[in-house]
Amino acid sequence: MNLIIVLFTFLFPLIPAAEGYDIKVELKNAESDTLYLGYYYANVQYLKDTAIRKNGVYRFTGDQALEPGIYLLVLPPKNEFVQLFINKNEQHLDIYVEAGKVVSTFKIKDSKDNELFYDYLNFLEIKRPQATALGEQIKTASELQKPALQAQLEAINKEVNEKQQNILLHYPSSISTILIKSTLEVDMPKYEGTPQEVELKRYVYYKAHYFDHMDLGDPRLLRSPLLHERIDFYLEKLTYQQPDSINQSLDYIFQKLKPAEETFKYYLIHFLNKYAGSKVVGFDGIYVHLVDEYYTKGFAPWVESEQLEKIQKNANSLRPILIGKTAPEIKVLRYPTQTTISLHSIKSPYTVLFIWDPSCSHCKSSLPHIVKFYEKFKSKGVEILAVCSQFGDKIPECWKYLEEQKINPGWINAADPNHASRYKILYDVKTTPQIFILDVNKKILSKSISGEQLDEVMTHILQANL
Repeated sequence: MNLIIVLFTFLFPLIPAAEGYDIKVELKNAESDTLYLGYYYANVQYLKDTAIRKNGVYRFTGDQALEPGIYLLVLPPKNEFVQLFINKNEQHLDIYVEAGKVVSTFKIKDSKDNELFYDYLNFLEIKRPQATALGEQIKTASELQKPALQAQLEAINKEVNEKQQNILLHYPSSISTILIKSTLEVDMPKYEGTPQEVELKRYVYYKAHYFDHMDLGDPRLLRSPLLHERIDFYLEKLTYQQPDSINQSLDYIFQKLKPAEETFKYYLIHFLNKYAGSKVVGFDGIYVHLVDEYYTKGFAPWVESEQLEKIQKNANSLRPILIGKTAPEIKVLRYPTQTTISLHSIKSPYTVLFIWDPSCSHCKSSLPHIVKFYEKFKSKGVEILAVCSQFGDKIPECWKYLEEQKINPGWINAADPNHASRYKILYDVKTTPQIFILDVNKKILSKSISGEQLDEVMTHILQANL
């Protein structure tokens, strides 16, 4: 198994740490008198310190200790880097390294973890080309030659494995062990059954054991290139992209992150922001879940009370109109009769609630698509309640616009002159148009889609209910 060293771009924000550090670097063949000390933080990299060469040595010092994790000595102008482990009790370091020959020349005092890691990398630099050469020979070898070559390759793999196991056994708390474990595959049991059954069993087992070789509660992982990629893969590739499934996966991850307070905080903020701004239909349910389960229950003590109130207020606005919820009842005036009609009184297998404004350019561009949609689907049990969002004496502008555009498809046109139904509040109408698709019981099936998407979405709904 090969150790994977990931290359990333280099960015420059700053984060404070906590005791003194003193790192002296003798860097041969450097092109610049400047050397940067950077570090990983989730999926980005930050600048911590800058050193100018004096008497052939770069020196980084600080009154507060560096937070443990994986750091980078970055060499301008090409931004080549030397990977460096920082542990809590190893922060006064003397390093010697040559640019262009980092692995073979790296030497360090007072850091067993870094010695261990670079010894391992040197070992891999010897074994990797040997294994590659044997792999190429096997491709072109005769059947008679292959067993001997395969045996040599297996012997190299055994050496690498023994090297890894030695580190894992004798240095279990080292960052070297964290990196090696991150390359280990899930040990998959053998399953019987049809191909589909075996595939499902393998998926379930793989997902359940995906983090077996990574302790998410280790705070050093936040300052490494490993954690974010793992979490992202688990959520994006191993989790069904549906709100309830994502919520379960997030809860599972946060439970594992709890021992690492800073990591827990980072990812709770990260995912709240991610799903607050998501354009995926239904993903606002994930935002509400995070607010209800973590922010409201006191797991985000860093949030000031005023900000917490805003977050909770936003979640409260979204909660009644999440997909799967019964759409809030509203009573509006039907036009031109000006008789009262309620949303829940509409007897139709499917109801589309369309909230629009004649002064809204997106509404104007959506209307022709919605007209075509209604003509196609009204015979299939679809009714539309189109609520114009103007108030008072501006309501005639709604009907004037429809007349000018010769839009008279026969759906239910309505308005609420005094906003007595509070539909803008109930449906969190901050912009128009807003579209909700409801079933016969007025349960919300879809929302926040455009007029252009209505046909496709409704087709999928009808097919799913055949």
